Amino acid sequence: MLQIAEDAVDAFKEIGPIRIRGVESDGEVELEIEEAGEQSVDDQVVEREGARILLDPVAASALDDQVIGVHTHGDHFHFTFDEQEAE
Repeated sequence: MLQIAEDAVDAFKEIGPIRIRGVESDGEVELEIEEAGEQSVDDQVVEREGARILLDPVAASALDDQVIGVHTHGDHFHFTFDEQEAE
C-alpha cells in the first residue's frame, strides 16, 4: 500500500485531501493528482497523522510499493514517488 513520507505529513495537511487517479494508456499508467472531493466506493484511503490521500483502484495498484513525498515551492507543490524500503 502507498505510504506517506514522514517529512511530507505537514505539507499534505496544508494541501488538504488529494485524489490520485491512474489512467491506463498503451500499457503505461499515467497519474492525475487533484483535490479530493467525495470519496468513491472503490477508493483506497491512505492516512498518516491527519494527512489523507484517496487512490482509485488503478493508482492503488500502480503505487502499491511507493512512498509519496511532497516539496513546497512558494505557491505550488512537487510530488515525489520513491520505492519503499524492504522490511
